[in-house]
Amino acid sequence: MKLDGARVLLTGGGRGLGRHLLERLVAHGCELAVLERDESLCDELRCTHGARLQVQAADLSDAESADAGIAALLAQGFAPDLLVNNAGIIHSEPLVNMLARGERTHGLDSWRRVMAADLDSVFFVTRRVVDDMLRRRCKGVVVSISSIAAAGNAGQSAYAAAKAGVNALTHTWAKELGPLGLRFAAIAPGFIDTPSTRSALSEAALTRLQQQVPLRRLGDPESVFLALRYIAENDYVSGTVLEVDGGLSL
Repeated sequence: MKLDGARVLLTGGGRGLGRHLLERLVAHGCELAVLERDESLCDELRCTHGARLQVQAADLSDAESADAGIAALLAQGFAPDLLVNNAGIIHSEPLVNMLARGERTHGLDSWRRVMAADLDSVFFVTRRVVDDMLRRRCKGVVVSISSIAAAGNAGQSAYAAAKAGVNALTHTWAKELGPLGLRFAAIAPGFIDTPSTRSALSEAALTRLQQQVPLRRLGDPESVFLALRYIAENDYVSGTVLEVDGGLSL
Protein backbone atom coordinates (compact mmCIF):
# COMPACT_ATOMS: atom_id res chain seq x y z
CA MET A 1 0.00 0.00 0.00
CA LYS A 2 1.30 3.42 -0.90
CA LEU A 3 0.82 5.78 2.01
CA ASP A 4 0.56 8.81 -0.23
CA GLY A 5 -3.13 9.32 -0.94
CA ALA A 6 -4.29 6.41 1.24
CA ARG A 7 -7.56 6.60 3.16
CA VAL A 8 -6.58 6.52 6.82
CA LEU A 9 -8.67 6.33 9.98
CA LEU A 10 -6.67 7.59 12.98
CA THR A 11 -7.87 7.33 16.57
CA GLY A 12 -6.86 9.90 19.14
CA GLY A 13 -5.40 12.44 16.73
CA GLY A 14 -5.98 15.53 18.83
CA ARG A 15 -2.74 15.82 20.76
CA GLY A 16 0.72 14.37 21.38
CA LEU A 17 1.90 11.52 19.18
CA GLY A 18 -1.50 11.28 17.49
CA ARG A 19 -1.37 14.93 16.47
CA HIS A 20 2.07 14.45 14.93
CA LEU A 21 0.86 11.41 13.00
CA LEU A 22 -2.16 13.40 11.82
CA GLU A 23 -0.05 16.28 10.51
CA ARG A 24 2.34 13.94 8.70
CA LEU A 25 -0.48 11.93 7.14
CA VAL A 26 -2.11 15.13 5.92
CA ALA A 27 1.23 16.20 4.46
CA HIS A 28 1.37 12.92 2.54
CA GLY A 29 -1.96 13.68 0.92
CA CYS A 30 -3.91 11.04 2.81
CA GLU A 31 -7.68 11.17 2.91
CA LEU A 32 -7.98 11.27 6.66
CA ALA A 33 -10.65 10.72 9.30
CA VAL A 34 -10.10 11.07 13.03
CA LEU A 35 -11.97 9.64 16.00
CA GLU A 36 -11.30 11.83 19.04
CA ARG A 37 -13.01 11.93 22.44
CA ASP A 38 -12.31 15.58 23.31
CA GLU A 39 -14.98 17.78 21.69
CA SER A 40 -12.81 20.91 21.92
CA LEU A 41 -9.99 19.15 20.09
CA CYS A 42 -12.46 17.99 17.45
CA ASP A 43 -13.49 21.61 16.88
CA GLU A 44 -9.86 22.69 16.71
CA LEU A 45 -9.03 20.04 14.12
CA ARG A 46 -12.00 21.03 12.00
CA CYS A 47 -10.95 24.68 12.09
CA THR A 48 -7.33 23.87 11.31
CA HIS A 49 -7.81 21.39 8.47
CA GLY A 50 -11.31 22.04 7.17
CA ALA A 51 -12.50 19.82 4.36
CA ARG A 52 -9.23 17.89 4.21
CA LEU A 53 -10.16 16.06 7.40
CA GLN A 54 -13.27 14.31 8.71
CA VAL A 55 -13.54 14.48 12.49
CA GLN A 56 -15.95 12.46 14.59
CA ALA A 57 -16.28 12.71 18.36
CA ALA A 58 -16.38 9.34 20.13
CA ASP A 59 -15.33 7.77 23.42
CA LEU A 60 -13.56 4.69 22.13
CA SER A 61 -13.39 3.09 25.56
CA ASP A 62 -17.17 2.66 25.29
CA ALA A 63 -18.41 0.11 22.75
CA GLU A 64 -21.61 1.95 21.86
CA SER A 65 -19.83 5.28 21.38
CA ALA A 66 -17.13 3.65 19.26
CA ASP A 67 -19.74 1.91 17.12
CA ALA A 68 -21.66 5.15 16.62
CA GLY A 69 -18.55 7.10 15.65
CA ILE A 70 -17.45 4.54 13.09
CA ALA A 71 -20.98 4.16 11.71
CA ALA A 72 -21.18 7.94 11.21
CA LEU A 73 -17.95 7.97 9.21
CA LEU A 74 -19.01 5.01 7.08
CA ALA A 75 -22.38 6.66 6.44
CA GLN A 76 -20.53 9.73 5.17
CA GLY A 77 -18.77 7.52 2.63
CA PHE A 78 -15.40 7.24 4.34
CA ALA A 79 -13.90 3.82 3.58
CA PRO A 80 -10.46 3.39 5.20
CA ASP A 81 -7.60 1.37 3.74
CA LEU A 82 -5.48 1.89 6.85
CA LEU A 83 -6.56 2.00 10.50
CA VAL A 84 -4.15 3.46 13.05
CA ASN A 85 -5.16 2.61 16.62
CA ASN A 86 -3.40 5.39 18.49
CA ALA A 87 -5.90 6.46 21.16
CA GLY A 88 -4.88 5.65 24.72
CA ILE A 89 -3.45 6.92 27.97
CA ILE A 90 -0.24 6.47 29.94
CA HIS A 91 -0.67 5.52 33.58
CA SER A 92 1.84 4.70 36.31
CA GLU A 93 0.77 3.09 39.59
CA PRO A 94 2.49 0.41 41.70
CA LEU A 95 0.72 -2.81 42.59
CA VAL A 96 1.27 -2.00 46.28
CA ASN A 97 2.18 1.43 47.64
CA MET A 98 3.61 0.72 51.08
CA LEU A 99 3.76 4.44 51.92
CA ALA A 100 0.06 5.08 51.28
CA ARG A 101 -2.02 6.07 54.30
CA GLY A 102 -5.23 4.58 52.96
CA GLU A 103 -5.69 1.87 50.33
CA ARG A 104 -2.26 0.45 49.51
CA THR A 105 -3.06 -1.65 46.46
CA HIS A 106 -3.53 -0.65 42.82
CA GLY A 107 -6.92 0.99 42.36
CA LEU A 108 -9.66 -0.95 40.59
CA ASP A 109 -11.03 2.18 38.92
CA SER A 110 -7.65 3.13 37.45
CA TRP A 111 -7.10 -0.48 36.31
CA ARG A 112 -10.41 -0.53 34.46
CA ARG A 113 -9.89 2.96 33.03
CA VAL A 114 -6.50 2.08 31.55
CA MET A 115 -7.65 -1.26 30.17
CA ALA A 116 -10.69 0.39 28.60
CA ALA A 117 -8.69 3.24 27.04
CA ASP A 118 -5.69 1.22 25.85
CA LEU A 119 -7.01 -2.26 25.08
CA ASP A 120 -10.81 -2.23 24.81
CA SER A 121 -10.65 0.70 22.39
CA VAL A 122 -8.42 -1.26 20.00
CA PHE A 123 -10.85 -4.18 20.04
CA PHE A 124 -13.97 -2.02 19.68
CA VAL A 125 -12.64 -0.01 16.72
CA THR A 126 -10.83 -2.78 14.88
CA ARG A 127 -13.76 -5.19 14.81
CA ARG A 128 -16.00 -2.65 13.05
CA VAL A 129 -13.39 -1.32 10.65
CA VAL A 130 -12.16 -4.77 9.67
CA ASP A 131 -15.71 -5.95 9.09
CA ASP A 132 -16.17 -3.06 6.68
CA MET A 133 -12.86 -3.86 4.96
CA LEU A 134 -13.95 -7.46 4.47
CA ARG A 135 -17.33 -6.41 3.06
CA ARG A 136 -15.50 -4.23 0.53
CA ARG A 137 -12.86 -6.92 -0.11
CA CYS A 138 -10.27 -4.31 0.77
CA LYS A 139 -6.74 -5.57 1.45
CA GLY A 140 -6.43 -3.21 4.36
CA VAL A 141 -3.84 -2.64 7.07
CA VAL A 142 -4.30 -2.16 10.81
CA VAL A 143 -1.47 -0.64 12.83
CA SER A 144 -1.84 -0.35 16.61
CA ILE A 145 0.37 1.75 18.84
CA SER A 146 1.72 -0.47 21.60
CA SER A 147 4.70 0.16 23.90
CA ILE A 148 7.91 -1.52 25.03
CA ALA A 149 6.19 -1.55 28.44
CA ALA A 150 4.31 -4.60 27.13
CA ALA A 151 7.34 -6.63 28.18
CA GLY A 152 6.70 -5.52 31.77
CA ASN A 153 7.62 -2.20 33.33
CA ALA A 154 7.82 -1.70 37.10
CA GLY A 155 5.09 0.61 38.33
CA GLN A 156 2.87 0.24 35.26
CA SER A 157 0.77 -2.89 35.87
CA ALA A 158 -2.33 -1.74 33.99
CA TYR A 159 -0.50 0.01 31.16
CA ALA A 160 1.88 -2.91 30.60
CA ALA A 161 -0.97 -5.44 30.65
CA ALA A 162 -3.04 -3.41 28.19
CA LYS A 163 -0.16 -3.03 25.74
CA ALA A 164 0.69 -6.73 26.02
CA GLY A 165 -2.92 -7.34 25.09
CA VAL A 166 -2.56 -5.10 22.04
CA ASN A 167 0.43 -7.17 20.93
CA ALA A 168 -1.51 -10.41 21.43
CA LEU A 169 -4.43 -9.12 19.38
CA THR A 170 -2.03 -8.08 16.62
CA HIS A 171 -0.52 -11.57 16.40
CA THR A 172 -3.94 -13.24 16.60
CA TRP A 173 -5.62 -11.13 13.95
CA ALA A 174 -2.67 -11.45 11.56
CA LYS A 175 -3.05 -15.24 11.69
CA GLU A 176 -6.84 -15.17 11.58
CA LEU A 177 -7.34 -12.65 8.78
CA GLY A 178 -4.10 -12.76 6.81
CA PRO A 179 -5.55 -15.38 4.45
CA LEU A 180 -8.24 -12.84 3.56
CA GLY A 181 -5.67 -10.23 2.57
CA LEU A 182 -5.58 -8.10 5.72
CA ARG A 183 -2.35 -7.15 7.49
CA PHE A 184 -1.88 -6.32 11.17
CA ALA A 185 1.13 -4.88 12.95
CA ALA A 186 1.96 -2.92 16.05
CA ILE A 187 4.51 -0.23 16.79
CA ALA A 188 6.06 -0.36 20.27
CA PRO A 189 7.67 2.99 20.99
CA GLY A 190 10.09 3.47 23.83
CA PHE A 191 9.99 6.77 25.65
CA ILE A 192 8.88 9.35 23.10
CA ASP A 193 9.14 13.03 23.88
CA THR A 194 5.46 14.00 23.99
CA PRO A 195 3.37 16.01 26.47
CA SER A 196 1.77 12.81 27.80
CA THR A 197 5.17 11.30 28.54
CA ARG A 198 6.29 14.42 30.37
CA SER A 199 3.06 14.61 32.36
CA ALA A 200 3.33 10.95 33.39
CA LEU A 201 6.98 11.09 34.50
CA SER A 202 8.96 13.52 36.62
CA GLU A 203 11.99 15.34 35.22
CA ALA A 204 14.20 13.23 37.46
CA ALA A 205 12.66 10.04 36.08
CA LEU A 206 13.06 11.28 32.50
CA THR A 207 16.73 12.07 33.12
CA ARG A 208 17.31 8.56 34.49
CA LEU A 209 15.54 7.05 31.50
CA GLN A 210 17.62 8.97 29.01
CA GLN A 211 20.73 7.60 30.69
CA GLN A 212 19.39 4.07 30.29
CA VAL A 213 18.61 4.46 26.58
CA PRO A 214 21.66 3.40 24.54
CA LEU A 215 21.13 6.39 22.21
CA ARG A 216 20.97 8.65 25.31
CA ARG A 217 17.84 10.54 24.31
CA LEU A 218 14.09 10.32 24.19
CA GLY A 219 12.54 9.34 20.90
CA ASP A 220 11.10 11.79 18.42
CA PRO A 221 7.47 11.39 17.24
CA GLU A 222 8.78 11.37 13.67
CA SER A 223 10.47 8.03 14.31
CA VAL A 224 7.04 6.53 15.01
CA PHE A 225 5.62 7.99 11.81
CA LEU A 226 8.50 6.50 9.81
CA ALA A 227 7.71 3.10 11.35
CA LEU A 228 4.06 3.53 10.38
CA ARG A 229 5.01 4.38 6.82
CA TYR A 230 7.31 1.36 6.61
CA ILE A 231 4.57 -1.01 7.78
CA ALA A 232 1.96 0.50 5.47
CA GLU A 233 4.16 0.33 2.38
CA ASN A 234 5.83 -3.06 2.92
CA ASP A 235 3.17 -5.56 1.88
CA TYR A 236 5.02 -8.52 3.43
CA VAL A 237 4.98 -7.14 6.95
CA SER A 238 2.26 -8.62 9.15
CA GLY A 239 1.92 -10.08 12.61
CA THR A 240 4.92 -8.19 13.93
CA VAL A 241 5.56 -5.71 16.71
CA LEU A 242 8.10 -3.15 15.54
CA GLU A 243 10.05 -1.65 18.45
CA VAL A 244 11.10 1.99 18.13
CA ASP A 245 13.01 2.42 21.35
CA GLY A 246 16.56 3.66 20.82
CA GLY A 247 17.86 0.26 21.89
CA LEU A 248 16.20 0.29 25.31
CA SER A 249 14.89 -3.02 26.67
CA LEU A 250 12.70 -3.11 29.77
